Amino acid sequence: MWIRNRYTLKKIHAILLFMVTLITGLSLAQRVEAREFKKHLHFARGTNRATVTGDIVRGDQDIYFINVHSGQVMSIKISSLENNAVFEVLEPRVRGRKEEKDITGGADITKWSGRLAKTGEYKIEVGGTRGNTSYTLQVSVK
Repeated sequence: MWIRNRYTLKKIHAILLFMVTLITGLSLAQRVEAREFKKHLHFARGTNRATVTGDIVRGDQDIYFINVHSGQVMSIKISSLENNAVFEVLEPRVRGRKEEKDITGGADITKWSGRLAKTGEYKIEVGGTRGNTSYTLQVSVK
């Protein structure tokens, strides 16, 4: 009987040690959230285009804002070494509407051009389709 109790105590000790280790590990764990880099695009004096480069870790996004007028034509092209950088363009948010409208017409866009229907701040969201990516984004407005 003494041997059986000794075995039970060792088992209880091991379970308690495991639980303390698990609880400690969970309390030290940090929530990891995707990073968003946000920047306003500005054109150099006398030009109507800008080129920016960036790096995105899987799951993150780079967001660029640009102020334009209705009737202007915006053209965007993105390139990356592994062809895994894409973007979408969201038109200015309308009051009372929570969601923004993607005007590029699809997923995994690497090249787009269109006449803008609204005046305001458009948002260009850049992301990766797989893994990390380094990209070059070219934006022009005429």
